[in-house]
Amino acid sequence: MENILDENIYSPEIDLYEFKEQVIELRKYTKEINILIAEDYIVLQQSLFKIFTPLFKEVGIASDGAEGLELYKKKVANGEKYEIILSDIAMPNMNGVEMTKKIREIDDEQIIFIFSAYQDSEYLLELINLDIRRFLTKPISLETLFHELLITCRAIYGKKDLSNKITLRSNVYYYTSERELYIDEIAVKLSNYERLILEFLLSKINSTVSNIEIINYLYFNGVDVELENVRKIVYKLRKKLSNDLIENIHAIGYRIKQ
Repeated sequence: MENILDENIYSPEIDLYEFKEQVIELRKYTKEINILIAEDYIVLQQSLFKIFTPLFKEVGIASDGAEGLELYKKKVANGEKYEIILSDIAMPNMNGVEMTKKIREIDDEQIIFIFSAYQDSEYLLELINLDIRRFLTKPISLETLFHELLITCRAIYGKKDLSNKITLRSNVYYYTSERELYIDEIAVKLSNYERLILEFLLSKINSTVSNIEIINYLYFNGVDVELENVRKIVYKLRKKLSNDLIENIHAIGYRIKQ
């Protein structure tokens, strides 16, 4: 099972600094996600465990398919689930293909990633027919792994917490729990003042908010700002959002119209 992952992934000291931005982005979506790793190569298994433990709510590890299936069943019996499964194909006792078949009998929508190598090609068609989400070809790079997990975890997060997402335009949305604004899938950096004003306008969506109301709201949130500075902050916020999203109601205040 050697040479199944880039060496930097399973070195004794795992340095993730090179992937800092990806890790920070991934962390936004993984706090409530459980992941199961079924892998008999202990070096790889433990390296992934160390990488994922700070990111995910829970990381389960299994050394073969039988153990992985047992952990999966226990989780389901407790009314929970592993949202994502990462599995090797060639494992003792029960291989990844057989484990996948058993899991599909329990949940036909379970997200499963498979670690695959050239010598595993005889199983690929069968796994495709089992609707495997993604094949990660060995040797696997951290960049590829994080990229695929980010796409998947974003999708899971969106399904789990749609009430947390305020859609302002087809390409503009705000996550209230994370207090993050996204335009075209890219996070927009906001100052604390901008974030507070945006959240206040969103709480009064389709209604006009006066400058005095904004000043009072900021004051009750520990920020003392004069009228002229409110106008400057809103001006900067409008530039980041595009001017048409926050309407300037002359001599009164502002409004976000949905």
